[in-house]
Amino acid sequence: MQTRGKILVTDGRSLAALAIARSFGEKGFEVHCGEEFSLNVTSFSKYVKKTWIYPSPESQPESFIEEIKNITAKEKFDMIIPVRDAATLLIAKHADDLSEITNVFSAEYDLIETLQDKGKTIRLAERYGIPHPKTFFPEDGDIKNVAATFKTPFLIRARISSGSRGIAYVRSLSEFEQQYESIKKAFGEPIIQEYVQKQSYCTACVLLDHNSREVAAFTYERVKEYPISGGPTVVGISCDNPQVKAYALQLLQSLKWKGVAEVEFIIDKDGIPKLLEVNPRYWMPLKLALRSGVDFPYLQYQLATGKKIDKVLEYQLGVKYRWMLPNEILWLFQTK
Repeated sequence: MQTRGKILVTDGRSLAALAIARSFGEKGFEVHCGEEFSLNVTSFSKYVKKTWIYPSPESQPESFIEEIKNITAKEKFDMIIPVRDAATLLIAKHADDLSEITNVFSAEYDLIETLQDKGKTIRLAERYGIPHPKTFFPEDGDIKNVAATFKTPFLIRARISSGSRGIAYVRSLSEFEQQYESIKKAFGEPIIQEYVQKQSYCTACVLLDHNSREVAAFTYERVKEYPISGGPTVVGISCDNPQVKAYALQLLQSLKWKGVAEVEFIIDKDGIPKLLEVNPRYWMPLKLALRSGVDFPYLQYQLATGKKIDKVLEYQLGVKYRWMLPNEILWLFQTK
């Protein structure tokens, strides 16, 4: 069977990369996947024809990009799709050079870098009128004023981190300084936020075209996460939350965003969505969107290659995603 095209997906360890490989493989594309090490989840996928080992994008960014250029020139890929933070940022940074040998569909490097910083993201939310948890920025005043700003409990959050890393739950002011200094030492100057009494979590997954017009917007409710203090989705269910979609689009379109992004909200006790963070890249439970009928990777490919595309307005609701092994099992033990 003749292949429809040839795709390189980075970050083979990620469940999102596995979902992307399957999306293209089922359509008859030849899929290659890269990672820093040989044994990863995509290396076992029947949809991946070839795997590549490349230098670490975190510790060897220049070598990573050179290897990506060399692989792409050799294999003549139709498109590169980065997945995790470091690869996404570097592919965007070198998009002009890479676009001479393949297709890349990405937001601007500076925008991605900005949205990877939770502090800068909250500043943007303030500017564009997006509800968010009350936030204290240490650079705006003495941290001793935190006691006058927040009632316990409250949160200390690293500006650049993923999952539950860099989050401290402060139960009393007596433990605040030690936790603050610990987070600061490990991650740099953090932000401090109110603890929101939640109804639920709801996340918007969005794809915008070259002119920041909506191509697809999908929402899901995060039912379980591990660690329970604030980690990746363990169980999620597709839903339709127009308010969460509207806030996500308002923020991203104000920034002239292009490409995919995941925008996370906590729904407070009054039902108001409050912005937590933006992941300016593909997200872990991408499989949920695909199973619900929103094929973000293929839509992105159509945009990158100039093919006719139809906006996705509807999808199946109530579809469940489960990351059972090991995370749902770990979640169960942590809740006992």
